[in-house]
Amino acid sequence: MGKKIFSNRLNFLLLVVVVQIFLSFGSTAFSAMHISPSSIIKLPENENVILVEKKTQTLFLYIFKDKTLFVQFQAPCSTGEASGIKQEAGDKKTPEGIYFLYDEYEDKYLSPIYGTKAFPTDYPNFIDKKAGKNGSAIWIHGTNKKLKPMDSNGCIAMENHSILKLSDYVSLHSTPVIIVDEIDKIDGETLIKQEKNISLLLNQWIKAIENGSYHDYLSFYSSEYLPDITWWEQWLEIRKTANKPDSSLRVKRDRTGIYYHNHVFVVLFDYFLVFENKKILLGKRELFLENKNSNYQIIGDTFQKIKVPLVAAAKTLIKPTSKKESVIESINQWLAAWSAKDMDKYASFYANNFYSDGMNKRKWVKKKRMIAKKYNFINISGSEFKVKKKDKTCEVTFFQKYESSGYTAQGTKRLKLVNEGGLWKIYQESWKKR
Repeated sequence: MGKKIFSNRLNFLLLVVVVQIFLSFGSTAFSAMHISPSSIIKLPENENVILVEKKTQTLFLYIFKDKTLFVQFQAPCSTGEASGIKQEAGDKKTPEGIYFLYDEYEDKYLSPIYGTKAFPTDYPNFIDKKAGKNGSAIWIHGTNKKLKPMDSNGCIAMENHSILKLSDYVSLHSTPVIIVDEIDKIDGETLIKQEKNISLLLNQWIKAIENGSYHDYLSFYSSEYLPDITWWEQWLEIRKTANKPDSSLRVKRDRTGIYYHNHVFVVLFDYFLVFENKKILLGKRELFLENKNSNYQIIGDTFQKIKVPLVAAAKTLIKPTSKKESVIESINQWLAAWSAKDMDKYASFYANNFYSDGMNKRKWVKKKRMIAKKYNFINISGSEFKVKKKDKTCEVTFFQKYESSGYTAQGTKRLKLVNEGGLWKIYQESWKKR
């Protein structure tokens, strides 16, 4: 009996020691033991990824929230009726690779074959074109007929209720669609190592743009790929003018996603240019990388969505502007974001303490997102700006013309703004129709 009690106590003490060792390693130890799809290396917080497995005819929606990657939902889908990887137009095969959705179509604009919703992908992407693949119109869409496995012309078809559920998680030009034959799993330790090495390369590449030479910049690219460098001489001259001991042009990246398929890493991030307290989003930059002999090299360089070329943004930033001009420029960018239905950028113009019409910032932006989805187009313009300035706040009134596919109005818009870290943010908004 005594030996049994001693054995139980010993087992308990061993368990306590194991738990303490595990806790001492923290989340890194957990991440290293965690098994994940090899295609998702890094996902920005609150971003989603669509993963399609052709073998099981299943679409998975992964989400990254609170530093955890998990499946939000999964649904049956139907891919091309011919097996294999798409090579050319009309082969009725579904491509495999990493793609992004660039538009959204509602049922009233679709023929019955596409169901209640459709999202076109950017197939063929840079890698497809490099491999000589062609064809087009590869969509994720609903269907008004019974869903059968491998029953499409190459698209990814879903039941209508599934595509509508999926649409709540899609951000155009941002949410990746990764199509594979079979999902491959990988341990967390390998993912952490890949992310660390690619992040290091990205940081060094950015430093080369900020301060390096033409040769420093090109050293990050494969010898088989020459990026566009027509802008470099102008950029070098602007750098010389702007870079001083107390201020310099800086390139920043944010919301970086890293994805993998068939020896190619795809990196997507928000690409910014910063000078003093001013910041311009240049667009969503997309890099394609390969790992050759433990050395990552860029084999492709493009934009998912370009807003402002680097040189043009630099000229804007280093040009001295008055406080009034700065405020009006911010408002024009806010109007442009609303007109483009770029709701993430639109939301960035609002202060955290915003409150109008009984709504805080979260409820206000949610309402505007619903409006943006409701209408096919929105065009807003402002004129006759009047700015009343204080130290860190100002009030702006202007004549606003609003036009959408379902509503038209014009009147006086009044905004109250506060300067937060050099950026003008809206904390109150009102509207009077004329």
